[in-house]
Amino acid sequence: MRIILSRGLIFLLSLTRASQAILLLPLGNNDASNAAEDNGTLSTQDVSGNIECAAASTNTSFFLSFISYGNYTALPGQGEDDGGLVPTQLVSMSFAVSNAANGVYTICAFPLGHLANSSTGSRDPPAWIDDTSWRACADRRDTDGKHRFTIATGAAFGLTSGYITVNQTWFCHDDAGRLVAYTGIANGTLNMGCVDGGEVGGYHVTNCTSPDVALPVTLL
Repeated sequence: MRIILSRGLIFLLSLTRASQAILLLPLGNNDASNAAEDNGTLSTQDVSGNIECAAASTNTSFFLSFISYGNYTALPGQGEDDGGLVPTQLVSMSFAVSNAANGVYTICAFPLGHLANSSTGSRDPPAWIDDTSWRACADRRDTDGKHRFTIATGAAFGLTSGYITVNQTWFCHDDAGRLVAYTGIANGTLNMGCVDGGEVGGYHVTNCTSPDVALPVTLL
């Protein structure tokens, strides 16, 4: 899907059940340039390979790297005297994602579930519940020298299945020089391998990693 952005205040729903990006268009040239310099805003004009951003967006991919998650399980006795404030298990995911259309990358990091509360009087340990809902990744501010906007990314990962989905909204210029928004989604199954990470801070750690992977993007 391509959306040609008009002047004024635009609220763009960029991710399904994930996040919203607010775009303020347009600013004067000097205002936008000064804001970019003062705030360290990324300029897509300086990103290698962005000259043909619009054309590349029709057949792009998301490249995932540094893919890992850690499974932290409390050691016996850990948290028994704190009234349950210390969780007995934690699982968190992180990876970097870059869009081949414009070279922009961002970081995703989020928990993968939670422990279910045991029923009153039950001696069974709490069961782990996977959470495969959409999680927001770090937003990237962007500018074309005239406008400022946000590249918004979200992801979902199934701990049991290894299935990952990434969704992103980004921006390019068409042949007429107009700013165009693209929203795309990519998915695949990660080949996670796990090793014993030993004991850290009262937890036993299992570290799991995946080789880097390129996921073809389908535009929405």
